[in-house]
Amino acid sequence: MTTPDPQPQQPPSDLSNVRIGEFLLLRRLGSGGMADVYLAEQMSLGRNVAVKVLKNDAISGGSEVLLKRFEQEARAAGGLSHPNLVQIITTGRDGSVAYIVQEYVPGMNLSQWIRKHGPPDYHTGLRWMQQTAAALRAAADSGIVHRDVKPENILVTRGGIAKVTDFGLAQLNQPNTPRMNLTQVGTTMGTPWYMSPEQIQGEKLDHRSDQYSLGVTSYHMFAGKPPFAGKNPVTVAVQHLKEEAVSLASLRADLPKELCDIIHRMMSKKPADRFQSAAELEDVLKSLDRVSPPVGLRNATGFTGKFLQWLPELRNAALIFVGLVLLVTVMVRRMTPAVELPRLPEPTEVAKAPSAGRQFAQAVLQPDRQDLWNAVIRYFPDTPEADMASLRLGLALLSSAVPDVDLARKTFESVRNKGELAPEKKYLELLGMIGQAYALREQRRTAELELLLAEIDSRIESYKSDEELQMDLDRAPLELQQFVQQVIMRKQQSNQDFFGGGFGPPPRPPEQ
Repeated sequence: MTTPDPQPQQPPSDLSNVRIGEFLLLRRLGSGGMADVYLAEQMSLGRNVAVKVLKNDAISGGSEVLLKRFEQEARAAGGLSHPNLVQIITTGRDGSVAYIVQEYVPGMNLSQWIRKHGPPDYHTGLRWMQQTAAALRAAADSGIVHRDVKPENILVTRGGIAKVTDFGLAQLNQPNTPRMNLTQVGTTMGTPWYMSPEQIQGEKLDHRSDQYSLGVTSYHMFAGKPPFAGKNPVTVAVQHLKEEAVSLASLRADLPKELCDIIHRMMSKKPADRFQSAAELEDVLKSLDRVSPPVGLRNATGFTGKFLQWLPELRNAALIFVGLVLLVTVMVRRMTPAVELPRLPEPTEVAKAPSAGRQFAQAVLQPDRQDLWNAVIRYFPDTPEADMASLRLGLALLSSAVPDVDLARKTFESVRNKGELAPEKKYLELLGMIGQAYALREQRRTAELELLLAEIDSRIESYKSDEELQMDLDRAPLELQQFVQQVIMRKQQSNQDFFGGGFGPPPRPPEQ
């Protein structure tokens, strides 16, 4: 009896705890259509890296096309060095396993960030646009077109820095370089939801194609959804070719008109109508540093951004509702003119909304109503909306006809305690302290206020970067943001006394 020849051994689908070269793969971080990404330890240097491993089925049947695409990513991105690009470290093959080793970026991609936090405020989103544009300019200066700019390929570090990754579809535009045919074997080039019209039509691409994809990505970031939706890639692609996106300004009234105009120009159907160089785009985005959002809508949080997205639908629904009420009222009066309808009692309790976001949005419309903020906290206690509602409740208590300073202080203290107890909510510790100090701002300067201000100063100094601090401060209501800016300015103006001038009357001199 003869034994059949053994089949060539294929690497397992999950390579966790497998060593490739000098890299020990610890766990799988994610998976795409072409490769799996693992967190790994580089044994020689004892540092964490990300290892991208080409999937087994991508090279089945002896195809070298995808291997060439895979290796092209390393050649395209390996020669680039920029703080907003994920750095390629090395590439290689170990038996049947082809891999690329790159910088490990702890955090989440932009798509995950939006799903978790909602659309960012103006300043945060603008900063990420600027950083991504700077990275794409570095690629364009080296003759590289990314071809797959999308939220999933923009990583956001824990410090709030955007980094562009995944040059697997990059096209080298170097002169005298033969163009590789990488569109065979059914491979989809790019992502239809973010592809430029010229890429959909298979035309020659340059940096303006990446600009279009960045424009679509930025629209998605601020609006919370892509500009074009469809049940399949074909319907989306047709919209990119023929349809104009809904005005971003109509979805986000808190954004400056200048920013919305720039994003729509980036999404122009014809490359000639977009910015004609990566440098020009980068410069025009930097110029927005001098532009402020509309007065009264500054520093909108992710929850306010969501509310602004719902606003057109809410407005239409409200108009329909009012029309129906008027119609029913007229009909009832005609049918029973002599009968006076009894008045309904005033509602004594706020109804529960379908979601925490909508409950929060209802309270935003009437920010001085304490019962609306309490409803968010009562119905959705373990949500980020409840944490933000507690801060807003503290402000409502202070702005009422008879301010309740003691209850406001207790409310801010509860926010601070949440931040101290939960590491993932550490930012609440700072915001709660700011709220406590804000509640005492009108009183004579006391030891309690001085202690709070010193704690705020110490907490601010503990941040590793200004970007990380700004991300946490952007979550606070506008009143608290302005107050802490005043605290910081007073510190900068006085080298000897942190409280230089105080926030209330000066302390009384000691009695003789």
